[in-house]
Amino acid sequence: LVRLTETHAPDDDDRNGHVLCDADLAVLGSDPERYAAYTAAVREEYAFVPEEFYRAGRAEVLRGLLDLPTLFHTPAARERFETRARRNMETELMLLNAG
Repeated sequence: LVRLTETHAPDDDDRNGHVLCDADLAVLGSDPERYAAYTAAVREEYAFVPEEFYRAGRAEVLRGLLDLPTLFHTPAARERFETRARRNMETELMLLNAG
């Protein structure tokens, strides 16, 4: 199950994988203040990466997630997190591109 957090692509019949992946991505759908704290923690984790490369890499990750038809696998997580997660990531991507 832990390996699924790399791809977030469980098999269609893997209920446990769906729940785990949704839990792993739930922070993306948090309120804007918590999302900002999360992105600050991510940046801190990659503090060794020069800003220019960090921005490019993070933007690539965000675009990859935003290109998915849905981020969450379970109906409950899609209903609770999908819209806010996309809004949070779109805002972050805009800020990365503006800087």
